[in-house]
Amino acid sequence: MKLYRILTVTALLLLTAGSLPAEITFKRAPHYSQDTVSNSRYYLICITDPGNLVTVNGEQVKVYKTGTFGRQLRLVEGDNRIDVTIFKGTEVETKEVHIFYRPGLGLVSRPDPEPQLEDRLFYVTTREGAYLQYGSGSDRLGGSKMGYLDPGIVLKVTGAIGDLYKVQLATNRFAYIHQEDVELTARSSHIVNTNNMNLNNVGDCDRIRLSLPEKLPYASRTSLDPTTINVDVFGAMNNSNWITQYNELEMVDYLDVQQVESDVMRLVIKLKDKYCWGYSVHYDGNVLQIEVKHAPKNLTLKGLTIGVDAGHGGSALGAVSNTGLMEKDVNLSIVREVEKLLQKKGAKVVLSRKDDRDMTMSERKKIFLDENIDLMVSVHNNAGGSPLSAMGASTYYKHITNRDLAATLLKHMLELDVPNYGLTGNFNFSLNAPTEYPNALVECLFMSSLPDEEFLADPANHSKIAEKIVAGLEDYLTQVAESKGLVTKKKSKK
Repeated sequence: MKLYRILTVTALLLLTAGSLPAEITFKRAPHYSQDTVSNSRYYLICITDPGNLVTVNGEQVKVYKTGTFGRQLRLVEGDNRIDVTIFKGTEVETKEVHIFYRPGLGLVSRPDPEPQLEDRLFYVTTREGAYLQYGSGSDRLGGSKMGYLDPGIVLKVTGAIGDLYKVQLATNRFAYIHQEDVELTARSSHIVNTNNMNLNNVGDCDRIRLSLPEKLPYASRTSLDPTTINVDVFGAMNNSNWITQYNELEMVDYLDVQQVESDVMRLVIKLKDKYCWGYSVHYDGNVLQIEVKHAPKNLTLKGLTIGVDAGHGGSALGAVSNTGLMEKDVNLSIVREVEKLLQKKGAKVVLSRKDDRDMTMSERKKIFLDENIDLMVSVHNNAGGSPLSAMGASTYYKHITNRDLAATLLKHMLELDVPNYGLTGNFNFSLNAPTEYPNALVECLFMSSLPDEEFLADPANHSKIAEKIVAGLEDYLTQVAESKGLVTKKKSKK
């Protein structure tokens, strides 16, 4: 009898629970939760339970696997009522959202006045990690980098603007440098005559040495057709009356010297190959030393050292999706998949970060330089644009000799059947700045896009992205091998 009563009570409880209305989840996405706006075009982005059906003002909208949904609306001035109806099984619930549109809201604020250049005149010396930039302008990536300098180089300051010093490199050449990257000195800069030069194959690189009376500022850039490294030495007058080549060079075809201005001497380093595997410019005492890295003997992933960077980390979240998915986590997950695939192919993998931690750009670069990597790819995910559209993939490079690497990575990323968000050059991202190894940045997809977020929210798709990145690296190595005649060039399919 007691057992019968227990079973009866249990059955009644189950029937009662089954008759309760299903709880319907509804919330506004944090990035789109404003109730008062100044633009008549408005994106209503909300979150419900995956699998629910939703209409906005009577029109059905797609609910993604993440539970996000949205619609673009055109507001009228004043209060706008938006009806969101959610269907969950047999339950239906309508939510009212009110958005107040006030044209011109917030336009009364004025930007801070641009800082004015102040005249200054004194000398400073560079600290470790100092770099020159072309102008005083800045955006989220900072002023366009001209190049890094060794510590201990004397610069003449002629002005200050904001946190920058304007420095005179030569009679008609100026640049800007961060005040924190230099210190005051009693020394001054001079125009000097150069000594003779020599080139030598030292095993892992072709080395150029130029002896100078003192350390002078310098800047380098690469160009194509033919592939050339140009190094400008500021405050130098050409008195290098001979250039001695000691043995057979591997990467350098020849070195020429040009006096491009009265106090600017240019070293023109013509390479034998189309592809550059990196170079460094630094001082050994007062000897300016340029080392042009040799290409790897084996142009496959097996045996190469590949640097892989997972963008952001720790307190640097990166972009955050509408459901709270953090870019730093997605980046690391993709990088871990890239690591597995590269290791299977016999590559040594160097990660800038292996877990969720804060890391500066300088720390990341030092890891890659210390490990003498052969090439590097940085993995990020983007944000911006329309939240209702698939935004797609893009790749980025700073130096023109890295364009082919970035282009090849993008070609394979687009095999995921995502939109082409573009190939961007002269990109001022810190990890694109090093000249010591080929490098590129991959922005896989957009955290802010509902369809892209749906793709990124599935860990299985991180493996698919990783496969395309690795395929891009393999394809790039094949292109290099073909250019050197080491493999037969594949015929394109008609």
